[in-house]
Amino acid sequence: MDKNRVLDALHTLQAELSGDNTLDDASRQSLLATIADIHRQLETDSDLPTEEGESLGGKLQDSILEFEAEHPQVTAAVNQVAAALANLGI
Repeated sequence: MDKNRVLDALHTLQAELSGDNTLDDASRQSLLATIADIHRQLETDSDLPTEEGESLGGKLQDSILEFEAEHPQVTAAVNQVAAALANLGI
C-alpha cells in the first residue's frame, strides 16, 4: 500500500472527526495528535515512536478500543488508517 492510500485514509478519519460531535475533546485531541505524527512520519520517512515507544499503528489500535461501541464510523476510519500503516510497515 502506498503513502497516498494512507493519506486518503487519514483524510477520511479527519472528516469523521470533524463531523462527530459526540466524541469527547480528549479523544479527539489524542487522535488529532496521532494524525499529525503520522503526517510527519510520512513526510520525513523517519521512525517516530510515541513517548512510550509504541508504533503509530499500535497507538491507533488502542484508540479503537477506547470508543469502538460509541463511535462506529470513527472507529472504522481509525481502523482503515491503522491497516494502511501496517501495510507500509509503520
